[in-house]
Amino acid sequence: MRSPEDEVVIPVVGEEVKADAVPKETGGVRVTKHVHSHDEVVEQELRTGRVDVKHVHMNRPVDGPLPVRRSGNTVVVPVVSEVVRVERQWILTEEIHLTRREEVRTVQQTVPVKQESATAERVNAAGDVVETIADQPEEREKSESVLHRRAPQKAERVLSKRPKLLRNRPSAGDAPHRKS
Repeated sequence: MRSPEDEVVIPVVGEEVKADAVPKETGGVRVTKHVHSHDEVVEQELRTGRVDVKHVHMNRPVDGPLPVRRSGNTVVVPVVSEVVRVERQWILTEEIHLTRREEVRTVQQTVPVKQESATAERVNAAGDVVETIADQPEEREKSESVLHRRAPQKAERVLSKRPKLLRNRPSAGDAPHRKS
């Protein structure tokens, strides 16, 4: 039999490999925006107000100065004068009738409309263009004219554009919870 002193112990050693990635700049993406302008006809209804002035000679006696009055859409401004006779008497010499008229007409005017487009390019470390990144048509909405935009439907309600207001909201089935 062998004694413990006769035993030879040979240690078995193993290496472990640990790989780390070190960030190294190999290039980047360059985005260039272009502004395009095109003319578009805008149609707008304009309202113009006018006042017609009509002098109506009256020459009839009155008891004293008369107040301004309104008759429909016409403002009547009485003009009086004193006439000295053996007796004093107010004579309504004329009335000025001011009638407000409104005209509505539709005008068309060509106005420039600007639209931006962007080009994205992948560049290497030297700044040379390696690849042009194409637009994805499904990601971008088709541009619409101001005159042809559709009105939002009732179901399309935007609650908030700020992400903070939309976070941590329980859904209809969840029970509300509190932070402690």
